[in-house]
Amino acid sequence: MIGRWHIVALAALGGMLAHSLHFSILLLIVVWLCLMYYTRRIQFTLLLLSSLASLLFFGNSILGQKTPPELPLDKPIQLTSAISDISETNERIQFTAEDPSGSPSIQVTYFKQEANEVLTGLSAGAKCVIKGRIIQPDPATNQGQFDFKRYLRRQGIFYEIELQNLQDISCTGTSRFNQLLKARTVFLEKADKNLDSHTAAWVQAMIAGKDSNLDEGTVELFNRWSLSHILAISGMHIALFSAILFFLFTKLQILTIEKTYWFLFVFLAVYPVFAGGEPSVWRSALMVMLIMVLMRFRIRLPIIDSISIVFLLLLVLDPHYLYHIGFQFSFLVSLALLLSARLYTGSFISALLETSLLSQLVILPLQVSQFYFLNPLSVLMNLFAIPFYTFIAIPLLLLISILLYPLPQFAALLGECFRFLNELLIRFIEWVDVAAFYPWVTGKLPIGISIVYFLILVLFCSAWEKGRRRIALCYGALLTAVPLAAALLPYTSSTGYVTMLDIGQGDAFVIELPYRRGVYLIDAAGSVGTDFKPTDKNFKQVIKPYLYERGIAKVDGIFASHADHDHIGSIGKLTEEFHVDWVRTSVYFDRSKAKSWDSDIKILPWKAGEMIRLPGWEIQLLAPSRDKKDPNKNSLVMYTVLGGKSWLFTGDIGKEEEKEIIRSYPTLRADVLKVGHHGSNTSTDPAFLQHVKPETALVSAGRNNRYGHPSPEVVDALSQQNIRIWRTDTDGAVVYAFSGKTGTFSPFLP
Repeated sequence: MIGRWHIVALAALGGMLAHSLHFSILLLIVVWLCLMYYTRRIQFTLLLLSSLASLLFFGNSILGQKTPPELPLDKPIQLTSAISDISETNERIQFTAEDPSGSPSIQVTYFKQEANEVLTGLSAGAKCVIKGRIIQPDPATNQGQFDFKRYLRRQGIFYEIELQNLQDISCTGTSRFNQLLKARTVFLEKADKNLDSHTAAWVQAMIAGKDSNLDEGTVELFNRWSLSHILAISGMHIALFSAILFFLFTKLQILTIEKTYWFLFVFLAVYPVFAGGEPSVWRSALMVMLIMVLMRFRIRLPIIDSISIVFLLLLVLDPHYLYHIGFQFSFLVSLALLLSARLYTGSFISALLETSLLSQLVILPLQVSQFYFLNPLSVLMNLFAIPFYTFIAIPLLLLISILLYPLPQFAALLGECFRFLNELLIRFIEWVDVAAFYPWVTGKLPIGISIVYFLILVLFCSAWEKGRRRIALCYGALLTAVPLAAALLPYTSSTGYVTMLDIGQGDAFVIELPYRRGVYLIDAAGSVGTDFKPTDKNFKQVIKPYLYERGIAKVDGIFASHADHDHIGSIGKLTEEFHVDWVRTSVYFDRSKAKSWDSDIKILPWKAGEMIRLPGWEIQLLAPSRDKKDPNKNSLVMYTVLGGKSWLFTGDIGKEEEKEIIRSYPTLRADVLKVGHHGSNTSTDPAFLQHVKPETALVSAGRNNRYGHPSPEVVDALSQQNIRIWRTDTDGAVVYAFSGKTGTFSPFLP
């Protein structure tokens, strides 16, 4: 069995994936194991153990799949529950509670009224009486959008409660980990009290696993350059901590070598709880603990076996770890670096570049599946950043943390040194980001392309290891071609799309022409916060993820129907982060509303009656023909033909403007009508419907919006004329996929 535990781990992984993806994976695993046995690559004992592991994990995935308990939705409820998984930021407190059956399936959230607000008695294992309304988590309603409901379900959480005030919860009792969690709280408070805000945030993130205080701009910057692994406690951190503590205790003769081993073993057993319990921390701590045990009892076990045993142990303890992105990245990178250890035979700089390159290559499909883009220059950025954080920043932060208790003033002084060096590096990354950030937006990688990619990666590493540099270079070129092929797929497709995004109370339509001849937006709604101030939520959570998931980095043009925030509020961010050729507006558009747009963007006025001829598409403006001194009444009314259907986009016009269109265009007909003003009863006059005779109506309105859109009066008018209604508040995003002169409407939500 020595050197073969990775086969057992792969068989177990195949069993889990067979349940979550497709049963055929289990058959493939069995065939693979039988072939390995037939060719005498493995012995019968290993065949039996691997097959058993595959079947057991497959069965456990089926039996462990939770059925959500039946709870009364959106009704007042009081439950008494033990709580766990507490997390806290300056804005909210969140924890997991048990449902009446005893299953931890409810996520409870309290949004703080003040930053220093505290829930008394809240600790892991406490028994709490909770009052609130049970709701189900919101699913994704647009392509590319983060699916919060799916994310929680993979953790066995099916419901949410949002506490309205502190009187809605009272807690007593605690857990055996409470003292450790209290120590963590004291450490976080001590960092805040004695260190500057920059250093305190980094100490809290890199030592205690609390990253909520890190600057959002820095986190986003590190994500763009594939440096986010630095911000999470990982194997690198654990190895450094262990090495530094071992050196200090033995060289300063604080403890004997034997006692230092025992101290480190206990430290590694409790540190993951102190650091937030992330899978990557447990993986690293268990790895070091296993190696220490093997060394103590003089058992020789290959590193590949050690990581495989830890992998199996974590999945036995919690199968949900498999869906955690940190777990996936941690094991995949560790496995790749271990398997390719013989490749690094050059200088330190050469080995660092090679490990950075391989790390980026092996996680590329996972990274693209999460962010839909890759940054080719991130390998070089890691070459600068990893040595700094490995040999300077992390040891310095650990020293600062140790000195916080006996010598807080000296810790603060070292904190100033860290801040100077860290801000210097961050400013360098920001400078490179401005000058050389050219993301390669690939869109979502199909599973078949990902499999081909990993096969080529194995061949690439094999050729590299055998010294066949020219062959390795050829495989490297193929590796580059795989994501390129994914990015080029839309340019070979004869299918076009018209997508009404579920943007809440606003409008945003994306038009993708066949063969990617052009990508156009009709409106791009902004969002507002609880204080009714504009936010970038719609852009960050809906528009940008959708465009990236579709592999879109360039927008050929935007039609801004009128100057209301719920139609143009995200255009500024679009022109800032995407290449946008132009924005077309009415000649009566208020240019002062465009001050947030990129100053270099072309704003092209459009006159009523004018036809625009674009590559593969024509669109005509019907109104406004005169200035009505009102943004809604001055909305662009556009007529076009797509996928064999005629379309009429009406912005927020009212019944008066509809009557003018009837008079100006007596023969106007449209198969698809974008209903005016989100279904308000100020628009969509029955006479207008009778004149245009649409077959399909599109309504973009927010769920439970305070305006009551779409109005029952409008819905009745559409229904009475047998018009098929698609609504974002009930259907999510609605897509019309067409090829030639035929197409089909489909909702994102089932």
